[in-house]
Amino acid sequence: MGFYGKKYKIDSVDVRAFLALTSAGLFGWERFSSSSAAPGINPSSIDWKAVDWDAVMQLAREQALVGIVASAFDAIGLGFELQEVMDRSRRKDLAKKVYSIEQRNLKMESFIGKLFAGLESKGLHPVLLKGQGVAQSYLNPQRRNPGDIDVLLYGDEYESAKSLLSAKAQKVMGEGAKEKQQQIYLGGFIVELHGSLRILLGKKFDTELDRLYKRLFEEKHFRTAIFPGQTDGQESGHPVKLPDINTDVLYVFCHMLHHFFEGGVGLRQVCDLCRLLYCYRNEIDREWLSAELEKLGFMTEWKAFGALMVDYLGMKPQYVPFLVDEGVDEGAKGAGGISRKWRRKARRIMAYILSTGNMGKNRDLSYKKKYPYIIKKLISLMKIISNFWRLARIFPGNAALVSLKGVREGMTDLADGR
Repeated sequence: MGFYGKKYKIDSVDVRAFLALTSAGLFGWERFSSSSAAPGINPSSIDWKAVDWDAVMQLAREQALVGIVASAFDAIGLGFELQEVMDRSRRKDLAKKVYSIEQRNLKMESFIGKLFAGLESKGLHPVLLKGQGVAQSYLNPQRRNPGDIDVLLYGDEYESAKSLLSAKAQKVMGEGAKEKQQQIYLGGFIVELHGSLRILLGKKFDTELDRLYKRLFEEKHFRTAIFPGQTDGQESGHPVKLPDINTDVLYVFCHMLHHFFEGGVGLRQVCDLCRLLYCYRNEIDREWLSAELEKLGFMTEWKAFGALMVDYLGMKPQYVPFLVDEGVDEGAKGAGGISRKWRRKARRIMAYILSTGNMGKNRDLSYKKKYPYIIKKLISLMKIISNFWRLARIFPGNAALVSLKGVREGMTDLADGR
């Protein structure tokens, strides 16, 4: 395993099986019953008895998608019984992992309800970001691999929440001052407090996201989900604020790009965006979303990731805004009216995602423990430059902006001894 992670062949039977199962866990198998031209990888094209199930489950672990892959076996239309292709010990191991994920999610949902009720009782106005909020749009929310609990607060309420929760915490971790982000270990979970929507890819991006942060709270662009943490007078659960769907879609995408450019986005985050776009396809304000993507300079990235959702995860092209280019010559389009340009980029993105793993977990960062400070910093700078050449084949403009920022910051840290 090198700095870039593992090497996978996208067209191998194991990768295709993993992606087909992920797609089924997201949308079900039914769409293939009526059309062989349905988006994604058709399960009938896979020799399931030739699949290396250890390799498939390794991919699922690396991408934090064990629960979603397992959900594929609950879907109608698989075409075979699991016991026909997976031995008893593997099935038992999978069942244990799924049970653990489900129980963790149930406990987390209960904790979120109580956490928000407690913050609100102190006069604060928390908003749930990403993760468990997005999970509510899945076919089975308890099957999404849980992560941290991300809580967004406005203005001085960020500091107030820090003080309140730090006093009760088992552990208070380091703070990201630039983005106003504080991790606190509380009640068996990592609560990540946010005082901004910044993604730290550059001043241009953060200025736009600061404007959206202000708009979200001052114009009250929220929606609500009920979480089961019972509080006084609310026996059925506690209502938790989420960003309105337009802000949610845009922020999930921007946060995904943060991880993509900074070292490795996971397929789980792409799945999150898939489910939001699918569930709220009739509610998304396309005109607003288009304008915001253009202001951020992320429309190219949007279309390329959209092509990935269609080709590898089975999303219908019409559910990804702006993906089908009406002005593109028909000869430059492939199936579904999607430009071949976006499909080429999608393939490279998928190779990168499989290689790096969820949040870059496949990357070899052992040099950070092996070498003295100056050597580590020099290696990090070389890695940034090396990574730029890989990403520049996909998104040359923004890859250059992000890489130059990383080099500048690295050289400043080196000069200051940080």
